[in-house]
Formats: sequence, structure tokens, C-alpha cells
Amino acid sequence: HRDKKRDKEKVKEKEKAKEKERDQDKEKERNWDKEKERERDKERHRDKDKEKDQEKERHKDRERVRDKDRDRDRNKDREKIKEKEKEKDREEVDQNKEKYDVMKEGEKDREKIKDKEGEKDRREKGDKEKEKDEKKEKKEQEREKERDDKKKKEKRSRTPPRSYSSSRRSRSSSR
Repeated sequence: HRDKKRDKEKVKEKEKAKEKERDQDKEKERNWDKEKERERDKERHRDKDKEKDQEKERHKDRERVRDKDRDRDRNKDREKIKEKEKEKDREEVDQNKEKYDVMKEGEKDREKIKDKEGEKDRREKGDKEKEKDEKKEKKEQEREKERDDKKKKEKRSRTPPRSYSSSRRSRSSSR
């Protein structure tokens, strides 16, 4: 009777051991499945991360291209503005040059007029000076003539010169 009981217990233990082993196998299988699932998830995540990274790179590339375009446009605008300013400066310089040329021409014209007037004045002055010189000469000649005439008159009006002897007589008598 005891042997039967022991045999039953052994059979139960064996069954428990088999059950335990089956449970462990199932657990192992579950764990292995979970591990595989984790691996698959990791792989999926890696793929997603790669896609995200690629998308980020594409986005960055687009941004760079957009920035380059914007910079190029800005540079073009700046160059256009600079060109406009240069053109304005050129026009201003041209206008100033025209004004300067007009002023110069006006000055030249004024100088020509002044020169003509100056020549006339000089001619007139020269003529006037000549006339003055001629008048002075005439006056001088007249004065000389008058002096000469006066001298001649004085000589005539004066008593004739006394002879030496008569002058001596007069002196001696006064003594």
C-alpha cells in the first residue's frame, strides 16, 4: 500500500516536474517571442528614426536652398539699388558738369564782353591819353611861346643896355 502511494506521489511529482518544464518552456517561448518582438520594434524604431533623420536633412536642405535664394534675391536687390544710386550719381555729375560748363561759358562770355569793353576802354583811354598828351604838349608849346614872347617883350621894353663908360659914370657920381 505504501509503495502504491509512493508511486502515485512519484508519478504526481513527475507530472508536476513535466508541468513545470512545460511552463518553463512556454515562459521561455514567450520570452523569446517578446525578445523577437522587441528586436522587431527596435528595428522599426531605427527605420523610423532614419526616416525622421532623412526628413530633417531634406527639410534642412530645403531651408538652405530657400536661404540661398533669399540671399541671392537680396544681393540682386542691393545691386539694383547700388546701380540706381550710381546712375543717380552719374546723372548728378552730368548735371553738375552741364551747370559748370554753362557757368564757364557764361564766364567766358562775360570775360569776352569785359575784354571787348576793356579794349574799348583802353582804346578810349589810349585815345584820351593821347589827347591829353597832345593837349599838354600844346599847352607846353603855348607856354614856351608865351615865355619866349614875354622875354622878347621884356627885352624890347627894357632900356637899351648902357655902355660901360656911362655905367661907370653913374656909379662914380653916386659916390
